[in-house]
Amino acid sequence: MELFPEATVWIQRDEYVYYTGDAWQEGGRLQGDREDMLHLVERNMNCKLRLVDGDDQEILPGIRVYTGARHTYASQYVRVGGDTPFVLASDNCYLYRNLETSLPVATFTPEDRPANVRAFSRMRELAGSIDRIIPGHDPAQFERFPTKGRVARIK
Repeated sequence: MELFPEATVWIQRDEYVYYTGDAWQEGGRLQGDREDMLHLVERNMNCKLRLVDGDDQEILPGIRVYTGARHTYASQYVRVGGDTPFVLASDNCYLYRNLETSLPVATFTPEDRPANVRAFSRMRELAGSIDRIIPGHDPAQFERFPTKGRVARIK
């Protein structure tokens, strides 16, 4: 969030509610840090956060979000439409290797790994090509796309 301090954050409602509430209770599954959650609450209070309700939702013209497997409480990924669509996989696919081998992301729980692999197939269908799926953590994306600092320009 520090790279884009004025950006509006689009997050699944269930994810926001969980990570700003129950995750901090005994038995909660906390996967973020306190400062990130406070930033989300602050963005919400400053009208810079939008809550999304569920899978396959258009958030802006030509931009749709899809729920993935549960790497986080209600993880999502984004399809940017147009003549050449792209899927921004976020944490639903860490590395190009995950897509190429159909091996789940290691951080997924054993019960969520089959859903993670199914999400790869859906991403391929939505993007039209494996080359147009951008993993969330692969440094190779900075070799494939022009960069400016820590930001890759994808087109």
